[in-house]
Amino acid sequence: MSNNLPTAAFGHFVMKVNDVAISYQFYTKFGLRPIGIFSNVAIIELRGGTHILLFSKNDELPFSLSPSHLGQRGDFSNERLDLMIDSKSRSDLELYRTSLMENGLAVDEIAPDQFFGHYYFQLADPDGNGITVYTSHTGELPV
Repeated sequence: MSNNLPTAAFGHFVMKVNDVAISYQFYTKFGLRPIGIFSNVAIIELRGGTHILLFSKNDELPFSLSPSHLGQRGDFSNERLDLMIDSKSRSDLELYRTSLMENGLAVDEIAPDQFFGHYYFQLADPDGNGITVYTSHTGELPV
C-alpha cells in the first residue's frame, strides 16, 4: 500500500464476561485506563488507544448499527476483530478502504452513521470472521 495512506492498528478487543463491573475493576487494577461503564458496555483503554470492550455473556447485544453479520455490529457467534486507522477523517477511511479493494479485498460501504465517534466499514477474512475498520477517536464517548 502507498505510504500516503493511514496505518491500521488494533482498535478494540471484545470480551463477553459474566459480570461487567467485576471484570472492569479487575482490568483497571493492571493500570489500564478506565474509560467508563456505560448502560451496556464497559470500556478500558490499553496503551496506544486500543480498547477492551466488556459485554455481559448473558445480555443480547444492545445495539446494531448495521444489518451485516461482519465485524462488531453483527452477532458474537464468530470471532470478530476491530482495526483502527491512524486518522479521524472519513476521507482517510475511504482512501484506506479503496486501497484494500485495489488489493483484491471485498469490503462493505462505510456505514452512514458513526459508532461512538468512529466512522467504520466491515469485511470478512477468508474464514468468514468479521473485521471492522474504524477511524481513530473524533471526540468524547457518549455517557
